[in-house]
Amino acid sequence: MALPAERRTEEAAGVGGCRAPAGQGGLPIGFRFRPTDEELLLHYLRRKALSCPLPADIIPVADLARLHPSDLPGEADGERYFFHLPATGCWRKGGGAGRAGGSGVWRASGKERLVVAPRCGRPIGAKRTLVFCRPGGARTGWAMHEYRLLPAGLAAYATPKSLHAAKDWVVCRVFKKATPARHGTAGRRRGDADADMTPASPSPASSCVTESGMEEDDDETASNLARRED
Repeated sequence: MALPAERRTEEAAGVGGCRAPAGQGGLPIGFRFRPTDEELLLHYLRRKALSCPLPADIIPVADLARLHPSDLPGEADGERYFFHLPATGCWRKGGGAGRAGGSGVWRASGKERLVVAPRCGRPIGAKRTLVFCRPGGARTGWAMHEYRLLPAGLAAYATPKSLHAAKDWVVCRVFKKATPARHGTAGRRRGDADADMTPASPSPASSCVTESGMEEDDDETASNLARRED
């Protein structure tokens, strides 16, 4: 005998009417979205910039120039958030020294670093660290890693129009920094800033992005671009 619709709904909700909680970005419980720099650039930012399908719809678009970090969607304080945003308007005008944010400003901490794809050794993007400060200049504990693509990180066969549009996009990882211990604080603060525009040592074991994986992603990106332009 079929159950009434009301009972089916109650059972679907779970015992006591408690529904199973959703994981981060719709992922199963226990899973976390923790891509490497290379994965973030090649499989998410590049695809977003070229209007190609993403591996997962987990990175929303947000206007970081108008929102305080605590008002951004995502997990609770201390968890990391990932955003796509067009690098235009007051964000672009801010340059590297400071970028407007809701009731504060994002200030660069250190210089950009190149992000090099493992194994092939190609620089595919650049990473910059920024910290969120109050109008008076005091740091709030919020920080950001901003990633942008370099020409080598874009598909070589993309059209001039799509390449121009791709340059307007960045992907940012926003997070609340843990309060450092008193001992060794100065050394850790110096280490927070990216030292210079030198390649970071790639770690093939820590990433799923390999040279063959890059080629496969290039082929799929090219196929998507070709279908869209037909």
